[in-house]
Amino acid sequence: MSLKPASSAQLPRLARPALVLLLGLGGAVGCSAYPTLRDEPINCSADSDYEFDPSTVSTNMRCDRDSTPDCGQSAPSLAPIEGGGRCGSNAALEISLVHNNDWGAHCPFTSFIVNYGTSDAGTSTSLPRDESAWEGLSFWARAPGNVSKGFTVYLDDANTTVMDINYTPGGHDKIYNAADGGLGGSTINAAVDPATNQIISGSAVASRQPDETGNNKGNSYYVVMLVTSEWVFYTIPWKQFTQQPYPNRAPNSILTQTGDVPGTALLTNQLYGLTIGPPKEAPFDLWLDQVTFYRKKGHGPDAGPDALAAVPDAGLDAPAAGADAGPDAPAAGADTEPDVAAADADVDAEPDAAQM
Repeated sequence: MSLKPASSAQLPRLARPALVLLLGLGGAVGCSAYPTLRDEPINCSADSDYEFDPSTVSTNMRCDRDSTPDCGQSAPSLAPIEGGGRCGSNAALEISLVHNNDWGAHCPFTSFIVNYGTSDAGTSTSLPRDESAWEGLSFWARAPGNVSKGFTVYLDDANTTVMDINYTPGGHDKIYNAADGGLGGSTINAAVDPATNQIISGSAVASRQPDETGNNKGNSYYVVMLVTSEWVFYTIPWKQFTQQPYPNRAPNSILTQTGDVPGTALLTNQLYGLTIGPPKEAPFDLWLDQVTFYRKKGHGPDAGPDALAAVPDAGLDAPAAGADAGPDAPAAGADTEPDVAAADADVDAEPDAAQM
């Protein structure tokens, strides 16, 4: 039996968006209850059209996490890649956590800032990374097994980094002595359990000043990601990094300096931190390899943010997955099922991250 397709003119007006969505999800009706990401064979040439910053991000990382009683964590470390490695790479950074059910966890690269100098006071100070000659962040990634495939990538620049010498000097933000999200005070907005009249853990958020960070009130730039069980090469253009619409979103009345990349205020020439934000509650086992900064070949050493306008997005658009990433991260609400798919992500992935 064959079905005669109806023309768009024959469809009710309200039915057309549903048809477009159905076609966008691969017309999965009849073969699957919901769309999934299909694992493809590793494409070792996926990164061949790019050149990379030689000062590749270090694999040194720590994970700060909540104290849920049954949570577990293995310290992030280099682990051997089974089966003879991936395209000549024999080891990758593995981040493994489970059951962080309160505020979750976040995992910063501890050696992200590679340049050091001396302040006027003679104290060793950290200088930001200048990655303005590159087009964005890139890495190989996989999350094998029955674990969450979603996580968040955070970047911090001078507008989201503190000036306090005890943290990372050079940033524009401050730590105010306002009541924090877990404490009482007039600046608190929180959900209260009516049975106990107590603040529900993780729900309290203190108000923010235009240049405030720390005390759970930072506003890092972020992109949400969804990966597969097999290795895929991902590129994230600068323009995809955004902030939550809090009072300390740049630019504002105090933080007036912004970058040159259309669509984001990220200061790509003053980067201070790179952090991975796992989702809450779900088991998490993420592998990362060759985390660095990229640009399309042929732009030369002076290629910078303005090159984005001339470079088409590489590969298919990878779906996004929300992720909750700890006290300094905006809530993004990760779905923890491995087969979650989202239709509207702007994170660029190579064609081997195919959708069904």
